[in-house]
Amino acid sequence: MKNTCVKTFHLTFCALYTYGVYFSEVHLDIPLRSPKFGIFGRYKYLTHWNLVLQAVMFTLFCVIDFAPIRHKRCLTSVRDHVFLSISLPLCMFVSTIFWTLFFIDRDLIFPEALEMFYPAWLNHLSHTAITFSAIVEALVNHHKQPTRKTGFATLLMFAGVYLALIQYLGLVHGIWVYPVLEVLSSVAFCAFLGFCIFFIFVFYVIGEKLNTCFWPQGRKCSKEQ
Repeated sequence: MKNTCVKTFHLTFCALYTYGVYFSEVHLDIPLRSPKFGIFGRYKYLTHWNLVLQAVMFTLFCVIDFAPIRHKRCLTSVRDHVFLSISLPLCMFVSTIFWTLFFIDRDLIFPEALEMFYPAWLNHLSHTAITFSAIVEALVNHHKQPTRKTGFATLLMFAGVYLALIQYLGLVHGIWVYPVLEVLSSVAFCAFLGFCIFFIFVFYVIGEKLNTCFWPQGRKCSKEQ
């Protein structure tokens, strides 16, 4: 019964995230702030990166659940590492940063005018459901915890690539992806990025603690000796 529920959970969120990515790519038509904002399309936004990642992760969960693969150890290892190193902390980070800025001043992250073009269901799928599904996944499936050094390195590489994209678009093309970045001074901008990097690693540690709490019998020491 538990197995069936877990597989149904995986199928449901695989369908939701895949459709969310499809809708965002094909049907979402948000007027550009300027013509140059067309560069990189929706892949300028961390929300979209994460939505694509969740679609890929839940597809992988379904493959492991249903595909007649004789040796799944490699896929399971990839699943566990990516889920705990990137997917879980990123979901918590995206939800927390988005809704914190939204309630402080929504114009910094999601101006009211966007509601005409960005449906509420996609907003909550991209910024709310992600954390719910990630925590439920951590609860219902045991994931082997990587060492903290390896997990931090993986997350740092992911964050570094996205921050490099943000800097490239801002400094080379004059595109600051999020409205909040346009109103910050150079010092405040660096402080904001430092704050974000710090907190995504805080969420990594929170995810690590959740995994240990949910699966104490599968605990593996993740700190450097």
